[in-house]
Amino acid sequence: MKTKNTFYNSIASIIYYLATIGLGIFSRKVLISILGIEYQGINGLFSNILSMLSIAELGIGMTMIYHLYQPLKNKDVLAIQTLMYFYKKCYIGIAGIIFSIGILIIPVLKYIIHDYSLPYSLPAIYIWFLLDSVCSYLFSYKRSILIADQKNYWVIFCDIIYQLSSKFLQVIVLLCSHSFILYLFTMIICRLVSNLIISYIANKRYPFLKHLKKQPIPTTVFLDIKQKVKGSFFHKIGGFVVLGTDNILISKYLGLTSVGIYSNYSLIINSIKSICTQTLTASTASVGHLLIEKDTKKTYEIFMQLYILNGALINCATTGIYCVTTPLIGQIFGKKYLISEFTLFILALNFCITGMRTVFSVFKEAGGILYEDRFIPIIESFINLLTSLVFLHYFGLAGVFMGTIFSSTILFTYTYPCLIYKKILGRTIGEYWKEILWFEILALVSMIISKHICNSIITTNILVQIGFYIVVSICIPNILFILFYAYWKPETKALIKRCKTIFRKNIIR
Repeated sequence: MKTKNTFYNSIASIIYYLATIGLGIFSRKVLISILGIEYQGINGLFSNILSMLSIAELGIGMTMIYHLYQPLKNKDVLAIQTLMYFYKKCYIGIAGIIFSIGILIIPVLKYIIHDYSLPYSLPAIYIWFLLDSVCSYLFSYKRSILIADQKNYWVIFCDIIYQLSSKFLQVIVLLCSHSFILYLFTMIICRLVSNLIISYIANKRYPFLKHLKKQPIPTTVFLDIKQKVKGSFFHKIGGFVVLGTDNILISKYLGLTSVGIYSNYSLIINSIKSICTQTLTASTASVGHLLIEKDTKKTYEIFMQLYILNGALINCATTGIYCVTTPLIGQIFGKKYLISEFTLFILALNFCITGMRTVFSVFKEAGGILYEDRFIPIIESFINLLTSLVFLHYFGLAGVFMGTIFSSTILFTYTYPCLIYKKILGRTIGEYWKEILWFEILALVSMIISKHICNSIITTNILVQIGFYIVVSICIPNILFILFYAYWKPETKALIKRCKTIFRKNIIR
């Protein structure tokens, strides 16, 4: 059942993000064509700013899912009702806090945008983004029970409907009214409807959610939640500084146009990243149930199977980003919106390093490890901000992401080897470094060889050229990965066997 649910969750996630890429590119093309690149820049900037406010969520969602595993396994309805009531109150409070802090940020906005020239006032645009962020927390606590019960495909189905309806309606609004405000209003309405649908599905599958129990949660559970929330607070701050300040720094020092240009690349890169990560994060609930069994040998075998799968995906995707993204952006949005080759290389390398986090993050989240490495995100964020500012001065746009690469090594030197590889998997740190370093070398070689092949053959038809780049980006990295890594791993055979079993049971039948 765990494998079957993981399969459904993975397929649903892939479909969702493929739809997101297509819809995102289409709606963004319309937005830039009608209103201009600066509007896309403000889109990306405010999304980054509001990701800062998600710190107020304090990891309640991850903690909630972690504590629902055992009651769901034991079919303890009373415990589930008690936890869900507690989380409902938490999320109402979080929505209120985010709105309050969001309002207080308004006077600061003018100091983080270089050369603002849009006809709308900054607060008039920002308030709509803030309302959308607040609405995302309404009824969202009911998503958690579906995810914890390995029914995430229902959540993804609703998200696909949301993406389809919101992007389609937003494009219609832009074509008919040319109004950015109505464009944002449409986004909020669709968000609310999506959350209501998820709430309805959760109530339908778990009727007892309609009668949540207003009573104190067990003291041991409350203390554990309190500790994990404390740890998560630092992770939220670190996550925002490392991954959420890029557009703010670009806007402050390079301007909204640069934010808009980078946003086109980030749409494609983040969508590819989401497809790769969701293929694995769909297994988080299954891993959570696996860890409850406390079988170290079985846990390591599953980890390595996921690690090999993640490595194959990230190696191929990294090469694809480096070889295909620029000609694709040039064809869709125009050559005036391209970045330098060096900046693209840094973006691809950053993608590779952050992408290899995924399998470790799955086991970290499923194992409820939030408090043990609480100081790491603070160190990481400090290094990131400092190095990004220094590198930005010397390397421009590429410098922002060089800082992210530099700071990301902190997680790889402590959290992953000590808390995941050693504590959860029971393996040595030496084995960990051997795996990590060999993969990074292999990914770098795949990028260089594939790029050389792509540059050596030029055609007059740009679509044929892009198609050729895609074929090279798929074939070369996979051949190298199989020959120099996967072929020699005993877990590869187990992974292939598992994939064949899933295919036979869920596709052929």
